[in-house]
Amino acid sequence: MKQQHFREQAVGIPHWALLLFVAVYDEWLLHFFTMQGASFWRFVCITLFALSAGFLFAFAASFGRTVTVRRVIAIVISSVCGVACLTEYFVQDFFKMFMSPRSIFSGAGGVVGEYSGTIVSILLGGLWRILLVAAPIVFFCIFNRGRKERPVNKLRRRLALGVFCVVAFLLAHIFALTVSPDKNRYTNEYDFDGAVRGFGLGAALRLDFGHLLFPGDGEFDRVDTGPKDEPTKEPEPTVYKDNVMNLDFEALAAATSDEKLAAMHRYVASLTPSKQNEYTGLFKGKNLIFITAEAFSAEVIDPQMTPTLYRLANKGIKFTDYYQPAWGGSTSTGEYSNVMGLVPTAGVSSMKQTIDHNLYLTMGNQLKRLGYFSVAYHNHTYSYYGRDKTHRNLGYADYIGLGNGMEAGVKPTWPESDQEMMSFTAPQYIGKQPFSVYYMTVSGHCGYTTGSNYMAAKNFDAYKDSNHCDLVKGYLAANLELEYAMRDLVNALETAGIADNTVIVLATDHYPYGLDKKETYSGGVDGLSDLYGYAADDVFKRDHSALIIWSGCIEDKNIVVDTPTYSLDIVPTLSNLFGVEYDSRLLVGRDVFSEQMPLALWGNYCWRTDKGTYNASKGTFTPNEGVTVPEDYVKTVSATVRNKIKYSDYVLKNDYFKTLFGANPAQ
Repeated sequence: MKQQHFREQAVGIPHWALLLFVAVYDEWLLHFFTMQGASFWRFVCITLFALSAGFLFAFAASFGRTVTVRRVIAIVISSVCGVACLTEYFVQDFFKMFMSPRSIFSGAGGVVGEYSGTIVSILLGGLWRILLVAAPIVFFCIFNRGRKERPVNKLRRRLALGVFCVVAFLLAHIFALTVSPDKNRYTNEYDFDGAVRGFGLGAALRLDFGHLLFPGDGEFDRVDTGPKDEPTKEPEPTVYKDNVMNLDFEALAAATSDEKLAAMHRYVASLTPSKQNEYTGLFKGKNLIFITAEAFSAEVIDPQMTPTLYRLANKGIKFTDYYQPAWGGSTSTGEYSNVMGLVPTAGVSSMKQTIDHNLYLTMGNQLKRLGYFSVAYHNHTYSYYGRDKTHRNLGYADYIGLGNGMEAGVKPTWPESDQEMMSFTAPQYIGKQPFSVYYMTVSGHCGYTTGSNYMAAKNFDAYKDSNHCDLVKGYLAANLELEYAMRDLVNALETAGIADNTVIVLATDHYPYGLDKKETYSGGVDGLSDLYGYAADDVFKRDHSALIIWSGCIEDKNIVVDTPTYSLDIVPTLSNLFGVEYDSRLLVGRDVFSEQMPLALWGNYCWRTDKGTYNASKGTFTPNEGVTVPEDYVKTVSATVRNKIKYSDYVLKNDYFKTLFGANPAQ
């Protein structure tokens, strides 16, 4: 009886102690799981923001009327924090970047439904981390069984918790604005991945919520389109027209009472449009086949193994310095950048947000207005990522995938065959000139083991004797299906006698992140370094890729683009090549044949020009060999990048093109 009495009277761990500990503990775990080697000041910021969150949680829980209620609240909050920490850990380990809840939840339904096996493998691979996160909560529940808290003045405790919360937050806020190496990410260069790395998950979630509710003041940095080179030769006698439409943005700004909209109009008016050039209209009236290829990379292209892809890449317009930024780590974001010519600022949810928007400048819509026959195809589940709701709005009269017609020609393997898709669909449009066709492929999807990837198993023998690891052999084997698809497609065009009258554009959606070294998947093999032949330790090395723009009519023209280009350049370049009316100021990228400054930018504010590269996470600029830049060069280009990202965000969130061109014609 005495022992029982002692147990009942023993003092337990107060609820606030658990919440304070968990807030800091989870942030530290996430930090050490994913961000080894972070700076001292980042660690200080992460800790201070975590403490402020812990005090806030404790303050909220203190309003529970009884000890039991307060402990239950503390357990619930701690569990939510643990789930958030683990979710971001698993996301980062797989995609090599942190994603906002909006991006995660946007694609969660399809992921859970179609990749449950992969998810189970990932969870099992990270089991010890799950146990580490759960340990404090389990300990609290066991230790506090039958125990009481010391009696305290509740009002005094709440006041103390509130004061400590405010003090910790103010200190963290000051650190973030002054001494933190990521201070720009705290203000005008926010991105979720960078915020987690610099300030912790809790602070990043708060910033993300703030940007969602308060997207900014609408003002842009006062710069033009960026610094321009002085001409090195006498100007050509030909006078080219500006690529503009009959839109008076200054008048539009003066006519609206919406200050943010007025700021948008003034920003566009301030930009220097590109000019038409010797390549304007080169493809006028021709057919277009636009392909976003799953996880395609330049390393896939080989004269012996992939002769068709090699031909298209080297006999068409040859790009020597092309990039596909990861944009948030998903196929949907890569698709968005390819077809929209804008930064996908809402991550995975970007494309879904355009369902009712006027997407006036996509190539699908531009050619549809000219009377082209149009259709879009995908050889996986037709509704995945909401494509059944978005892709017709891109300018395609029909959209066909597995579940609404593609199953008639494509077997339900995982992944499905690109060759089967193109062989099945080509006869549907090849006699309906002019046509505008879009493909989203899937054969190159990860994982790349022969046991989990049908295409890797099907074509593995072709690469079994290569010097790569088995994971990379599987990746190359899966992409061999794309080679077969392109071979059959080109043969069909040539047989029909329309290869010279057809343009093929092929770009990837993202780098092959399935080859990244993952602690919870793929056995920790660094397949990406194996494929590349070097460590991809920054975005410039990681996101290099290949862009194909080919037509039979240019095979003997030897057109080379050796300046930095990226996915947002596709739409303006094609608009110029097809000779359609467009306003170059309304697109973030550039026509690569124009006089505008070559610029490739990333969603984390990194950028590359013909002068060098700027790593925003480190705040360092590396000039190209033999290049000297003006003192204000980095500042000017960085301001240009911020403006382009801000502009993209406004277009997406406010359906800016509806303001200019009216409601979605499909509505």
